[in-house]
Amino acid sequence: MISKRDFIKISDYLWEIPKSFRHDMRVPARIYASEKMLEDTFRDRSLEQLVNVATLLGIQKYALAMPDIHEGYGFPIGGVAATKYPEGVISPGGVGYDQNCGVRLLLSDFKIEEVEPYLDKIATEIQKEVPSGLGRGRGVKLSIEQINKVLEGEFPIWWRKGREKKRM
Repeated sequence: MISKRDFIKISDYLWEIPKSFRHDMRVPARIYASEKMLEDTFRDRSLEQLVNVATLLGIQKYALAMPDIHEGYGFPIGGVAATKYPEGVISPGGVGYDQNCGVRLLLSDFKIEEVEPYLDKIATEIQKEVPSGLGRGRGVKLSIEQINKVLEGEFPIWWRKGREKKRM
């Protein structure tokens, strides 16, 4: 069982499980997270999965976890690993079983004050252009207003009816 004592604090937002944590680790495991976010990772098996990634054949430098780490199917969601050909492996779990489950970063020269009035429009354009989760064949497409209502806790009638049927 992994605990906070097993980590070395590299910086306020970077933590490391050293290679010596487990005999079969080929590289250290690192997680990018605040202390609070790190505490949250102990709720599931994502850190255990990250240590398992550190044992992969051909893995280079580190098994990494982004701030959105959570339990996956063998490989943690939010996990990153580089492996070297030909010793390395391709892990479907490392790629993920859905799309857009991750952290995105955009470096810009704009200041927040310049962009803030346009955030809704920017989010709408990103949603149009970036493939995500439900795919082309989804039965229901929500508008931005509907998504906002769901995020605020208001669920449409069709959502509630679908859930009621599943409970019976």
